[in-house]
Amino acid sequence: MPVSISDYLGIDKEAFDATGAFDAVLDIDTNLFIDPFLLRSTEAPELKSSYEKIQKRYSDILKLLAESENTGDVFWRQAWRLFQFGEMKGLCIGYSSSGTSGSGMGKKLRRQVLQTAKKIVDAGIKAPEFFELLGVFEEGVGADRISDMIGWIILEDLYAYSERVFGEFEVQTFRVTYKERVYYLPRNKFNGYPIILIPCDILRDLPTANSWDGIGYVIAENQTLRQKVNELVGRVWAEARKQLTKAQIRSIFLDYPDLLQEVIKAYKGLPAVRYDFDKDPADQIVWYLAARRFVKENPLELSLPRLATPEDVLRVVRVICGKFKDLVENNQLYTILYRDDDRREPRKEETAQKLFYAVADSYCEANNLDLSRETNAGRGPVDFKLSAGYHSRVLVEVKLTTNPYMLHGFEVQVGEYQKAEKTEYAIYLVIDVGGSRERIADLRKAEEHFKIEGKRMPETIFVNAQPKLSASRYRRRARKRH
Repeated sequence: MPVSISDYLGIDKEAFDATGAFDAVLDIDTNLFIDPFLLRSTEAPELKSSYEKIQKRYSDILKLLAESENTGDVFWRQAWRLFQFGEMKGLCIGYSSSGTSGSGMGKKLRRQVLQTAKKIVDAGIKAPEFFELLGVFEEGVGADRISDMIGWIILEDLYAYSERVFGEFEVQTFRVTYKERVYYLPRNKFNGYPIILIPCDILRDLPTANSWDGIGYVIAENQTLRQKVNELVGRVWAEARKQLTKAQIRSIFLDYPDLLQEVIKAYKGLPAVRYDFDKDPADQIVWYLAARRFVKENPLELSLPRLATPEDVLRVVRVICGKFKDLVENNQLYTILYRDDDRREPRKEETAQKLFYAVADSYCEANNLDLSRETNAGRGPVDFKLSAGYHSRVLVEVKLTTNPYMLHGFEVQVGEYQKAEKTEYAIYLVIDVGGSRERIADLRKAEEHFKIEGKRMPETIFVNAQPKLSASRYRRRARKRH
């Protein structure tokens, strides 16, 4: 069930936002990350020394690796211990497909990273910022792992910050012990872990150095670096960054450590840019805020028998889908499905799915109807499964007309999900935000073909989310036609 921290704890939204803490949605990770760059300028008093802690941890690891003569010696083992990061639970950020568990770091990846770090140290580079660049050249290391590493190192600071902010409100807490210190924090009912708050001013949609694209920005801003990269890779860096693998980039840095030294130097001089929560360019919160507002302004009464049959659940799901269709087509909800005011750039399909999920869940909550998102029974994820008991289930698959696999989803994907979930009914909710008209025509033909052949197929519901003409524009267009 998607619910923000403030809604979950009954805290006034404006009062919570005034604290500067990120109002994360529980049970669904938000694709935002702690950027170590931003820790240098955070306003949160508990995190003022956090960046220095990170630098010290990384520096200590590099010093130990410099002393190590072979894998497994005492210095290697100490570095191994310092470079241990488990799953980061409770932050509600990252790339988990469901839930809010971090990714952790297994033994194989730890060994791989430390071996690379050892080579870097032996090449004469001891800058701790090297670890912030891991996403550029180390397979298996992305924004989520780097963010989790940072979170682990400064966890006690985040606990202290969370305890202070929550202390400003009357919320129920429980005792949390970490490193022999006790904190009192609210519990996330979805996973049982304490809710950990993060200041908005240390979050980005992607850390500064997450990929070769990020380093590409560094290189683009530095003429000397740009010239060196051009010489080394034999082509301009703008083309190279699209073709080089992480292994190739790592090889270049190991062969030319002076280049990495220059990259680190330039990286350290970049400005810190926090995520713009007002514009929300990565669609991280717009869907939740819109769903809450539209559902509140447009209530819906639902009824479900105590011993609901699959047909009873299907009836309720149809009503919910019909209400969603009405909100989009007649109540301006379609505006949320576009990134720009001119409604020319649709948001991601994931945003539309989350929007429907939040709308549907808000209506289900008042009727004690269980709704679970992206279940997985062995054949891949399905967008939603609405159920009342084990046997009464209905699947809902949400697709935008811009999705090139829309037809495949109808013909194959939903049927496979139905088999896996052992359910008879499914709804294919198609949201028209533009795209190929031929694709929509092909879907209509597939529907007719399935009917003629008597094949099982999902019930299709089309939602017209095409931009609506204002009254004045409609009159002007009508005059032109005449």
